[in-house]
Amino acid sequence: MKTTTRWLIAGLAAALTACGAGLLGNQGRIRLVNATNGLGALDLQINQETAISGVAPASASDYVLRKADTYTLDINQTGNAASLLTTTTALVADKHQSVVAYNNAGVLTATILDDEEGDPGRNKAKLRIFNTATASDDQVDVYLVTAACSTLDGSLAAPTAAAVSGLQTAYTELSASTTAYHLCVTSAGDKSDVRLEIPSFVLSDQRIVTVILAPGSGGHLMNAILLDQQAAATQVLNPSARARVATSVPTSVDVSVNGTPIAAGLASPNVGSYVLVPAGPVTLKVNGNDIAPVAPLTAGPGADITVLLTGTTPTAALFADDNTPSSSTVKPVKIRLVNGLNGTTGTATLTLNNALVGNGAAPGAASGYTQVASSAGLARLEARIGTMQFYFNQTATLESGHVYSLFLLGDGTTPSNLGILFQDR
Repeated sequence: MKTTTRWLIAGLAAALTACGAGLLGNQGRIRLVNATNGLGALDLQINQETAISGVAPASASDYVLRKADTYTLDINQTGNAASLLTTTTALVADKHQSVVAYNNAGVLTATILDDEEGDPGRNKAKLRIFNTATASDDQVDVYLVTAACSTLDGSLAAPTAAAVSGLQTAYTELSASTTAYHLCVTSAGDKSDVRLEIPSFVLSDQRIVTVILAPGSGGHLMNAILLDQQAAATQVLNPSARARVATSVPTSVDVSVNGTPIAAGLASPNVGSYVLVPAGPVTLKVNGNDIAPVAPLTAGPGADITVLLTGTTPTAALFADDNTPSSSTVKPVKIRLVNGLNGTTGTATLTLNNALVGNGAAPGAASGYTQVASSAGLARLEARIGTMQFYFNQTATLESGHVYSLFLLGDGTTPSNLGILFQDR
């Protein structure tokens, strides 16, 4: 290297060190990871000044630099100055941190990750799982396999990480490979319940990666962010949603959503199970015929939807289901009313222990969800239209952590017990 070039480099380093109390040697680095659902883009304020803006869901910002010190951090929705969460962190010179914002039981939470994990061994990589859904039903197993996740059930594959809830405290060191694995996320202990598949996951030599899992809008299927240490964050959206049928149609129905059969010979009144379907704008076939729903709906990545069929033609209504658990410890149950009665015009209402639950449901519509107390066989549930009773149960069980829909299905011109209390989660 020429002497003149050395002098130029040395002079530049000295100038940078002199600026900002040592730009090269006295700065900590921090970035924002948005693993939330339903909040939109987020900003990060450092000591009440916006440092990072407009981080979209399932993505991360670049690092920003601040002088080594202790700071107050505020997270807020982009375009809204009100803070959703306040925390603190100490930035350390030449060290990196990631602030991961996520929903936990309906509450915005943040975890600060230290991005300074030591290098893997030779020809090794390091993997860590961060399951932001921590309810007991949301524990997951994670597999690395060379075949599609649909082949897991009945296979001898063992999970790389088992019963993960929250952030794993340590990385797992694995052999590096150029082979693309299928990373499969399933419900803990149930290989048949695939909640996310990442079909081209590569553990390259020296890679250090945290797989951040966050529920989709339906609350069961998951999306992911692949957060490489001090490097890129890659968004992985679920290609699937879940769909089911609730039918009041007098004859049995075969139903397909987005080209996937979700019910075959389903007789009324009945509610089918959720089935995986491709995410996207919902297209619907009933008994082989294209049916236009009352209002269009897009099943987003990880969404849950209900197809309600009424009448004889039939008519189809689509509902976005929210099967995330209640955010309340006092009222740990969620419940709603779905009105699929034929031949009625009034709004149906649901009461729990004689208290009104939700805002009622017009024909072909659903009420909002209401958080209520749990009950072991003592809940009094009643659904009416005016003075006409369509459902009555005074020994209902509403279990903590679960989500329920009471479906009113059948011929509303001959009142009887026409309700089905269905545990959605």
